[in-house]
Amino acid sequence: MPLGPLGVTAVLAALDWGAWDWAANSSHPTIGLIAGLLMAPIAVAFAWSLIRVLLALARIALVRAGAQPPAPAPRARVEPRVAGRPFDIEAQEDRLAA
Repeated sequence: MPLGPLGVTAVLAALDWGAWDWAANSSHPTIGLIAGLLMAPIAVAFAWSLIRVLLALARIALVRAGAQPPAPAPRARVEPRVAGRPFDIEAQEDRLAA
C-alpha cells in the first residue's frame, strides 16, 4: 500500500500551509507568494496519493470479500477392522499405490 507518498505529501502540505500562514501574518510577501504558488501542486499530489491509498484499500477489501474459505479435504474411506480377521494387504494395495 502506498502509505509513504501519502505521508510525504501530507507533511509537505502541512509545512507549505504553515509557511503561507506565517508569511501572510508576518508581512513576508515573497515567502507567502512562493508558498501560495506551491500550494496547488502539493494539494494535487496529496489528493492523488490519497486516491491511490483508498483504491489499494478497496482492492484489499474486495479480494478478502471474494476469497472463498478453503473446502475441507475429502476424507478417505477406511473400512473398519473386524476382530479376528487378519489385515489383507492385497485388498488395500490400490490405496497405497500413488
